Amino acid sequence: MNSFNDTANVTGMLADPVSTADESALAAALERDAAMFVSRPKSSGPEQHRPLRLIVCDFEYAYDRSAYAGYTVSEGKGGRTDLRWPFHRVAAASWMVLRFDPQADLPAIEECVVIANDEADEQGLVSRFFDALSQYPDAICTTWAGEFKDLAVLRKCAGELGLQLPHQLRDLNPYAYARLDLCQAVTGKAKPVHLPEYAMGTHIPCKPSPSKDIGPLVEKGKWLEVRDQCLADVLTTCVVALRHLHAQGVIACHPPRSLEVLAEAAGRAVPASRFVRNSFAPWSRDQVAASKLKGVVHRAE
Repeated sequence: MNSFNDTANVTGMLADPVSTADESALAAALERDAAMFVSRPKSSGPEQHRPLRLIVCDFEYAYDRSAYAGYTVSEGKGGRTDLRWPFHRVAAASWMVLRFDPQADLPAIEECVVIANDEADEQGLVSRFFDALSQYPDAICTTWAGEFKDLAVLRKCAGELGLQLPHQLRDLNPYAYARLDLCQAVTGKAKPVHLPEYAMGTHIPCKPSPSKDIGPLVEKGKWLEVRDQCLADVLTTCVVALRHLHAQGVIACHPPRSLEVLAEAAGRAVPASRFVRNSFAPWSRDQVAASKLKGVVHRAE
C-alpha cells in the first residue's frame, strides 16, 4: 500500500522534528546514491553490460485491533488515537520483477505475483516476498513511499516471525542503493504526495477504489478486490519507474510499448483483474497508438 494513504501516520511522520544535521546527512546520502544509480548504465567495464532489475512491490494491511485496544488501555489518555504501523498486519502482497537488458527496447517481466490472506497467512506472504528478493539479489526493491511504512512493517515481521531479512532491506539508510523509493525520487524537497495524486496528475491509471476503502475491503475478506487494489498500485508504480528512469537516462527502452508489456504480463498472471482488463490494458494500447502519430494533429473544436 502507498503509505501516504494512512493520513494520520504521514501527518505525524512529517511533523516530527528533523535536525539540520540530519537533513544535511540525508541530502548528502540522496545525492550520493542518486549519482551512483544514474551513472550505472553509463559506466565502463562489465557493469555496463549487466541488466538492471527492479522488483516493484506493494502491500495491503489488516489491523490488529485487539493489540491496539490493549495499547489504549495501557497508555490511557496519553496514548496515540490513530492506529499506526506497529498494529498493521500484512494481508496482501504484490510484486513484479522487471529486467532491463542493455540495448533492449522492452523490459522482460520475470515474475508477476499477487497473493492475499485467503491463500497464505502473514508469515507465508512475507516469506514468499523475501524469497523473491533473495532469488534476485541484484534487484532494486522499488516502492512508492515504502520507506515511510511498508519497509518498517516488513522489518517488524522479520523480527516477530523469526525471518531473515533479504539484503535489500537490511540497510536502514532510506536512500540505500539496493532500494528506490519513487515518492522520494520524484519529489525531491517538495512535499510528499499520495500515489493516486501523482498518478492522476500525470495521467496514469490508478487503483479502482478510493484509498480509504481498502482497509474495509480487507476486513470484509473481499480478496478479489483487495488483490486488484494491490496489483493496481504495483502497475502504477511500474509506470512511474519507467518514466523516471527513462527521463534520467538510466534505461533506454521504448516507454509506450513497455506499457503494453506490463499489461500483458499482468493479464496473464491475474486474468480476473478488472483493473487490468478495463483500465490499464486499454490505456497502454492508447499510449502505443498515440506514440505512432506523426506530424501535426488537428483536433475538432
